[in-house]
Amino acid sequence: MKKFITVIFLTTCFFSAKVFAAADSVKVIESMNFSVTDVSGDETNFKNFLGKGPLLVNFWALWCEPCKQEMKAFIALSEKLKEKGVAMVSINEDMVKSIAKVRAWVKSQGIMQPMLVDPDGNISRDHFSMESLPYSLLLKPDGSVYKRHVGFTAGDEVKIEKELDDLVQELSEKK
Repeated sequence: MKKFITVIFLTTCFFSAKVFAAADSVKVIESMNFSVTDVSGDETNFKNFLGKGPLLVNFWALWCEPCKQEMKAFIALSEKLKEKGVAMVSINEDMVKSIAKVRAWVKSQGIMQPMLVDPDGNISRDHFSMESLPYSLLLKPDGSVYKRHVGFTAGDEVKIEKELDDLVQELSEKK
């Protein structure tokens, strides 16, 4: 009887852990093979951004001041870690009518990183399970999620730099 109770207990713990892990995970489509449009209107495939090294994916909007602060910090961070293979892509969540404003703001800020647009929210919602802005993901080269971040406070980039360094180290150990 004691063995039976132990088996039931361990089985319950195992399945409970799986349920809680699944509830906290970020859904990313398996193929990562979907079309995206950049701020200039050119179309590409998201998969083209993957495979080289860690990818920092940053979701933002013009109306979101913390988003713009985060993006500037992340641009500096991605430039600093570029030699380690880290890349960045930003995905704007403003509506279609604001794309011209987004394009003008990106140009005025001198932003050179890939800038994608998601005016209907399909990418953020259906492919990356975005909760709210600002929202950022650290992706492994295969497209799997390494870390996710919701919100931004000045100084968060220090933690994210450490996470990116850890990911770079992890990837180099697998080679």
